[in-house]
Amino acid sequence: MKKSFIIKLLILGLFISVITALFVMKLVFSLSTITVPDFTGITLENAQKTCSKLGLELKIEDEIYSNVYEKGQIITQNLKPKTKIKKGRTVYVILSKGSKLITVVNITNILKSKAMVEIKNNDLEDGTETVASSPIYKENFIIAQYPPSGVQVPFKSRINYLKSSGEKKQNFLMPDFINKNIFKVYKILSSKKIFLSKLIIEDNETLDSGTIINQEPPFGYKINDETQIILTATKKTSDISLKNRSIKIVYTSTESNVPKLIKINVFSLAGSETIYNDVLEPQKTLALNARVIGDAYVQVFMGNELIKEFEFKVK
Repeated sequence: MKKSFIIKLLILGLFISVITALFVMKLVFSLSTITVPDFTGITLENAQKTCSKLGLELKIEDEIYSNVYEKGQIITQNLKPKTKIKKGRTVYVILSKGSKLITVVNITNILKSKAMVEIKNNDLEDGTETVASSPIYKENFIIAQYPPSGVQVPFKSRINYLKSSGEKKQNFLMPDFINKNIFKVYKILSSKKIFLSKLIIEDNETLDSGTIINQEPPFGYKINDETQIILTATKKTSDISLKNRSIKIVYTSTESNVPKLIKINVFSLAGSETIYNDVLEPQKTLALNARVIGDAYVQVFMGNELIKEFEFKVK
């Protein structure tokens, strides 16, 4: 009986010893660990004082410009706030150098794509875009900006701008061109900066050569300079005045710095033909031949803009 009692006491003593050891270990561990404070927005001096009290070391990992935090304030830290760590650990922080002032670059009267590059290269950001038509500024060119160029703003500030959509489209009602002469109609359309997209020629011994017998769009349809105009005109095969001949077209690029896309269209009673549609180097000359019937008109486009016209009359 005594022996059994002694064994029980020994087991109880061992159990109490284990519990006590665990409690002591937990107490020691709790005393040697701390919760990481949130240093965001705190000055370096105050953060260092807090670390000193908690038994932590504070080191600056980097210093960067910031429009949010004042100079000397902590922006971020490598150890997340509320993380449990042991004393003696080092906390690395990124410190604010304050806001850097940038002189706003001038982006007016240049293409939007180039303006965006200028903004990024000057530590600024793309802001709000507003679009308006303009008879002065070409499509996608910047008309105005805010803040204006020359003023100083914090880096990464947004630059708002007004972009041109080009000249406001002027709409016309498609006239009735049926039974009209193709070359007279050509001049009417050209005077309105509306250009013939395609000319189809059909043999017809009844009507005079050059008489329009079909038009697209039809009479009364609303059109502008972007509308595709297709006309069908007649040609008398018995008309001996309609000579099949060759014309020579010479065009020199007046551009002095960058290549441009050039398109050259030819219209005659042989129909319509695009004889050139490619990039032309600055100051280069094209010398092209085209087969035509009767009078002929030649249009030279740079992009979508008509830059030159030639007229070849039968002598």
